[in-house]
Amino acid sequence: MTLGPLAVLVVKSGVSLGGLSDGDRLLALAVCAGSLPPGPGTTEAQANGCLKRCLANEAAFLATDHVELRRWLVDAGWWRRDAAGQRYQRVPLDDLAGRLRAAAEALQPLDLATWVADRRAADQERRLRRREQWAATKP
Repeated sequence: MTLGPLAVLVVKSGVSLGGLSDGDRLLALAVCAGSLPPGPGTTEAQANGCLKRCLANEAAFLATDHVELRRWLVDAGWWRRDAAGQRYQRVPLDDLAGRLRAAAEALQPLDLATWVADRRAADQERRLRRREQWAATKP
């Protein structure tokens, strides 16, 4: 799986999960799924904290809150919720199905926070150069 579409996505802002194509939504949720540490599970409050941090950093391009995002992750198969809705667990890589597994494997070798920050910095630099070129053409 290529990360080109994700590189385009992470430099945007105000992106709604529901408005994304299936492929872009898959990548956006893959970014967020990894915010929950692997293991036996966490409380809802801990899961919320992980998502809030993710939304403030790697997933800052998304226009959603942690509650909606948590539901998307469970419904899409990235996370599991216990019957009481009190504990959340990231689905292990080996248990992920097809496209979810491919997306998770593509992100696995990355330091995602650094990768996203690098894409955003490069985009800002590109915008600045374009603005300077435009300004240079003005009388």
